[in-house]
Amino acid sequence: MSTEPALLLKYAAPDLPDRSARQVLDPIPAIVAKELRIRWLPVPLEPSGKDPSIGEIPVPDDAALRRIAGKVSRASEQMDKVESAAAERLLEEAEKECRSYRFTEATRPFLAEIFLRRGILRLWEGKASDAEVLLSRVRALRPGFTPDPALFPPQVLSVWEAIRHRPVPEAELLVESLPSGAEIFVDGERRGVTPARVRTKNIAPVRIRVSHPGYRDAETTGQWLPGDTEILRFSLPGDRVARLGELLAGAAQGKGGGAGPLVEELSAAAGTSRVAILMLEKEAPGEGLRARLYAGRPASLDPALLGETSFPEGKRGAEISGKWVADTLAADGWPRAERPERPWYYSPWFWGILLSVGVAAALGAGGGGGGSGGSGGSSGGTVAVNF
Repeated sequence: MSTEPALLLKYAAPDLPDRSARQVLDPIPAIVAKELRIRWLPVPLEPSGKDPSIGEIPVPDDAALRRIAGKVSRASEQMDKVESAAAERLLEEAEKECRSYRFTEATRPFLAEIFLRRGILRLWEGKASDAEVLLSRVRALRPGFTPDPALFPPQVLSVWEAIRHRPVPEAELLVESLPSGAEIFVDGERRGVTPARVRTKNIAPVRIRVSHPGYRDAETTGQWLPGDTEILRFSLPGDRVARLGELLAGAAQGKGGGAGPLVEELSAAAGTSRVAILMLEKEAPGEGLRARLYAGRPASLDPALLGETSFPEGKRGAEISGKWVADTLAADGWPRAERPERPWYYSPWFWGILLSVGVAAALGAGGGGGGSGGSGGSSGGTVAVNF
C-alpha cells in the first residue's frame, strides 16, 4: 500500500530547554512513521533571512593582483609628482578592488601600502589625526612593519611613534534588528543582544547571525578591515510554526484562537490535508514533560485537540510519546501501517506441536531399545525430561 503525505509541526514552549525538547521531539517522526501509513513532508518555510547579496567571496587571481599592484604603483608615481588628487583617486580604486576579494596574505600587503600612502597624503593636507587613524590600520595589517627612516620623512616617523603604544584597531559593527532583543552570534559565538556594538579582529570573512524566539534567524557574511565601522540591520521574518504554537497556547488558556488560517496556509504550502501539531511543555518541576496533540481541520477552522499526555524526559519519553502520537492519530482516522502476515510456520503453536512430537518420538525410541534386556515388570512408568 502506498503511503499518504502528511505534515508534522513540532513546537516546544520557550521555557523548555532546547536539549530536552530535541531529545523528545527529534525521534517522534520516525516512531510515528513506523506505526502509520504516511510519509512526512518537509515543513514549508518562508525564505530565510540570509542576505542574498552576500555570496562566496572570491579569492583574487593573478590578474586581479596585477591590476591592484599597477594602481598602487601609479599612485606612488603621482605622489612623486605631488599630484595628490590623482594619487588619492588611484588609491581609492585599488582599495575598492581589494575589498571585492577575500582578504588573504596576498592582498594584505597591498591594503597596508594603500593606507600608508593615504596617511601620508593626510599629513600633506595637515590632517594629523586622520593620518594617525590610517597608519594605525597599517600597523594592524602588518604588525612587524616599521617605517625606514631613510625612506620616510620625519612627519611619518613621528606619527608612527605616536600610535605605536596604542591598542591595535578592530572593526566595529553596530548590529540592529527588527524586532530588537535578538541574540547576536559572530562565527557561532554569542556576542550580546540587539542593538549592540560588536568588534572583530578577523581579517577574513565573518558570519553574523541574529536569533529571536518566534522568528526565523537572519544572517549575513562579510569581511571588515581594522578600523572599519558599519551598521548591520536585520529584519527578522516570522516563524510560522512558532506563531502557530503561540496561538494554540493562547487558545488553551482561553485567550482566543485564530490558528486555523495559519494551519491552512501551511497545509496548502506543503500540499497535504493531513496536518498534525505536537506541542511540548514543561510539567511542574521534577514531573517530566507534557504534550498536546492537535490535528488540522479544513475550511480555516481551528485545529482540533486530540489529546494530552505526560511522560518522562529523554529517550524513554520519546518512545512513549511517539507511540501515543501514532495511536491518537490512528484513532482520528489516520491510516495504520499494514503489517505483513507471518507465515504459518512462524506460529508458536506450530513449533510447540513440532517439539512435542519430537520429544515423544525420542522417548519412544529410547523405550524400545532398553526393553529387550529386561524381564517382566510393568511397561508403565514416568520419565522426567529436562528442557
